[in-house]
Amino acid sequence: MQYLFGVDIGGTTVKIGLVSYEGKLLDSFEIKTNTSENGSNILPEIRDAIYAYLEKNNIKKEEIVGIGFGVPGPVSNNVVRKCINLGWPVLDVE
Repeated sequence: MQYLFGVDIGGTTVKIGLVSYEGKLLDSFEIKTNTSENGSNILPEIRDAIYAYLEKNNIKKEEIVGIGFGVPGPVSNNVVRKCINLGWPVLDVE
């Protein structure tokens, strides 16, 4: 089976949804947004949460075909221009 993750990064929580390839929301969970150290731990903590979810639910990494992110700030060419509430100045997320 093929899956995708949708990730909504907010100033308080990060909401993560597992979605079927056909677009049906299958499950969701959230983690606290760690804005300490200018938000430098946000992306690694999202990665770790997704890996833990995959392991817990016996889903292979190869079954994940994409991850979409929503951030509270402008993005241009994979560069977040500024997210004040996350502590991010300019961040290249590629």
